[in-house]
Amino acid sequence: MSNKTILVTGGAGYIGSHLVNKLLAKGYEVKVMDNLIYGDEGLRSFLNRPNLQFIRGDIRHIEDLVEAMAGAYAVIDLAAIVGEPACELDHNATLTINYEATKALIEIAKYCKVKRFIFASTCSAYGRSSFILSEKVKLKPLSLYAESKAKSEEVVLNNSGNKLMPTILRLSTIYGVSPRMRFDLVVNILAVKAITEGKIKIYGGKQWRPNLHVQDAAEAFIRCLEAPKDRINREIFNAGTNSQNYQIRELGKIVQKCIPQTKIEYIEENPDKRNYRVCFDKIEKVLGFKGIKTIEDGILEIRDIVTKGTIKNYKEDKYYNVKYLYK
Repeated sequence: MSNKTILVTGGAGYIGSHLVNKLLAKGYEVKVMDNLIYGDEGLRSFLNRPNLQFIRGDIRHIEDLVEAMAGAYAVIDLAAIVGEPACELDHNATLTINYEATKALIEIAKYCKVKRFIFASTCSAYGRSSFILSEKVKLKPLSLYAESKAKSEEVVLNNSGNKLMPTILRLSTIYGVSPRMRFDLVVNILAVKAITEGKIKIYGGKQWRPNLHVQDAAEAFIRCLEAPKDRINREIFNAGTNSQNYQIRELGKIVQKCIPQTKIEYIEENPDKRNYRVCFDKIEKVLGFKGIKTIEDGILEIRDIVTKGTIKNYKEDKYYNVKYLYK
């Protein structure tokens, strides 16, 4: 059991809802700050837990941040506009939320004497490469989303001071079922289309992506939170597992294997130029982290929530950041 207070910004989100649940189960006092732009489904099942404090707030508002960080031992920063399409809708909003707010978060964390700051970045910031990419490789973001995360990494590492210990987690492409469900992620959308329509489309297909189950992503943050300070202070970790680097066409084949009779249509044209295969040796060796769940697990989870009627219409706006954010 721990009486340390952990603030999770964006804690009602896709990863955040799993992370908050895990922290509560481990006995932490948890604060969640979220503006609930996607609703409260991510937190609804444990909002009344005695060791959870919910603050409806916005990371762009200084007064909300000061209230949320008061007494916090650590901040896990998940709040952001996530994904290339959503970020392209409003460049000013993206830079304000994904970059400018990070600067405020760091300064207020120092003011409030927070000890640890764990920042959610993205492997998408690697852009395009034919090599297997370690944390030492220079970032080459190809989108505003990736660029905003790369710039925020610099802020977190270069402005944290001497007493605040920063850690960067560059997340793989996440998949799997969450209370705040998303279908704008490659495994999730391929799976639900195969289940409901019996066919999927693969654009290009040769491009590489690292993948990680949403529950394992939440666990990666906890590993950072609980690791000795000399292992995480000012460190960057690719968050994923080596066995789940796949080309998109391979993901299509896995979906077809899990959902028999699925037809695959291959489309040569591919507007997405990103291509990155990532090395996860560091997080495994330093933090002992390795993803447990597989792509197959994620696909079968989605099959279950669709067949049981938990998800009645996967095309609803709330399952897509780009549709729901500015509607």
